[in-house]
Amino acid sequence: MSGNIETMNPKRGFLIKKTVLIVDDEEINVEIMSAILADDFYVLTANDGKEALDILLSGDNKIDMVLLDVFMPMDGREVLKVRQENPDIKRIPFIVCTSDKNIEEECFHLGVNDFIKKPYENPDIIVARVKRMIELYEDRSILKEVEREKLTNLYNIEFFKKYAMQFDANFKDLPKDMISISINRFRLINELYGRAFGDKILLAVASKLGKCISNCNGLVGKDAGSTFVIYCEHHDDYEILPIKLQEAMKEVVNDIHVSFRIGVYPFVDPSLDKDIVVGRTKTTADSLINEPTKTIAIFNEEKQTKTLHKEELIEAFPSALEEGQFKLYFQPKYSTHGDKPAFTSAEVLIRWISPKFGFVSPGEFISLFEENGLIGKLDAYIMEKAAGYMRSWKDRFGLCVPLSINLSRIDIYRPNLVEEIINYADSNGIPRDKYFIEVTESAFVEDAKEVIPVIDRIRQAGFKIEIDDFGSGYSSFGALADLPFDVLKIDMQFIRAMDKNPKVKDIIKMIINLSKVFEATTVAEGVETKEQYDFLKENGCDIIQGYYLSKPLPINDFEELIEKELAK
Repeated sequence: MSGNIETMNPKRGFLIKKTVLIVDDEEINVEIMSAILADDFYVLTANDGKEALDILLSGDNKIDMVLLDVFMPMDGREVLKVRQENPDIKRIPFIVCTSDKNIEEECFHLGVNDFIKKPYENPDIIVARVKRMIELYEDRSILKEVEREKLTNLYNIEFFKKYAMQFDANFKDLPKDMISISINRFRLINELYGRAFGDKILLAVASKLGKCISNCNGLVGKDAGSTFVIYCEHHDDYEILPIKLQEAMKEVVNDIHVSFRIGVYPFVDPSLDKDIVVGRTKTTADSLINEPTKTIAIFNEEKQTKTLHKEELIEAFPSALEEGQFKLYFQPKYSTHGDKPAFTSAEVLIRWISPKFGFVSPGEFISLFEENGLIGKLDAYIMEKAAGYMRSWKDRFGLCVPLSINLSRIDIYRPNLVEEIINYADSNGIPRDKYFIEVTESAFVEDAKEVIPVIDRIRQAGFKIEIDDFGSGYSSFGALADLPFDVLKIDMQFIRAMDKNPKVKDIIKMIINLSKVFEATTVAEGVETKEQYDFLKENGCDIIQGYYLSKPLPINDFEELIEKELAK
């Protein structure tokens, strides 16, 4: 080894002198090249290919460049072939020094980076070319470190998406699929067996996916956590993929079961942003989290549209509530006692009128907000708003119109629910027995031990309790004995079916008679025809609501109705 301590290169700024290995069996050539490079590099020498490989494979020295002669014992081409198979050597740039131009093509096929012509002529050009080649390889090495995920050496997600775009550009007419693969319960695996074991699984998956993708056009990347992504030419069947992954698991785990969820987005539109495609594919895979018997899910555009719409509704909820987009509607209730139906009260309904989405059906957002925990805020808004209207009517008309307000089963578990309801009534000066709370029969029955004490506390506080949708199939009539209630609402499905099935009329009669046993008021909802009204009136149903008498009314129309009723 020769050379002295390097001064910093003003162009490149090397802080450490680079090491060049000169491989040549002609001593004069070695001496000339060493002299040329000695001021700028550390120089190592080898007399043939075997000695060069011994130096390269030993790892004793960090070699930054190899200058290789071709014609010598164990010639340069044999060294290049070994280089092709060894990743540690392959990262080092090779320049072939030769006077034979006919050898250049063969050497290029063996991965040579550049050539220097013998005999050596301009030393400055040789130094400049060696420096430039080292710079290029260092830049490429740095880029590789940035673009690769550290553990698996797969593309990280950002570079994966960039290369996916290049893939589209290079193979424009090739139909392509995006695939997302996640390991189920991977966090639990890490906690139970340690991070090193989890890393072992990740490496096995990365290796197997790399081998799978090597058989077709495509690329593999690593997303966050235990998620991998593939972008490849389209295939009709991916059932082989989980089989291959299980094969990889057998090589690293014994009795531990490792399962996967795989989302496939077939025939990706190349004009779509890759963030969107990757996100949709992962969402498709995550749809299997609660379906342990399934491994593969295929992206569905219609289902995705619905999912995105739900997410938009959830995101829009806070501002919609703040801006008053939720409107209270009132469905009048009428007593059947007397010659003509007499207005008695109303059920509060909620409508969402959105500037962005238009009219959003309650059937669409109520269950969604129950699933996402937003229903409590909506119900609180409804109860407070309803109590405010009741106070306003009391002040304007000298009349407290009773209102029935639906309570979500999710709300029942709120710790301060009873106190909140009491506050809504008392702070507005509303008699508690005019403020009805509707609870579905299913909510009563599904968790009776938790629900019944809460509802009983509300009733004991002076509020009226209505059992909504009674008879919908959740409980027996005998269960009524344990439920605290004042009003029994017949499920509207019975009302709709009564004209087609005579037996349904008998069931309705039984419910009405049963209600009388418990000294409860009977309400029938969904009444749409005179025939239905007449049957219910004749059989003792106390209160009717439905389109036959009135559709749900917005606040202005409902207040007009109150004024008309008072004027009679």
